Amino acid sequence: MVDSFGANRHDSTEFGAIINYCKILFNHLYENSSIEFVRRQANGTAHELTKAAILSTSFHILVTPPHCIKHILINDML
Repeated sequence: MVDSFGANRHDSTEFGAIINYCKILFNHLYENSSIEFVRRQANGTAHELTKAAILSTSFHILVTPPHCIKHILINDML
């Protein structure tokens, strides 16, 4: 999906037509954005960190990884 979205070649299939329409919408609605592939593990890390941030009522600067995502980060490094 990401490769097709980023490609500059013409695809005359139905999938290509959908991707082309998505490109048009994306370029119109999101001028300063990009589409990139993100490993599922990275999404899991972001999701867990977001859940933890919602529970916090004050601003924090984290020097060490919070306990809620420490195991995910360790798995990513292996």
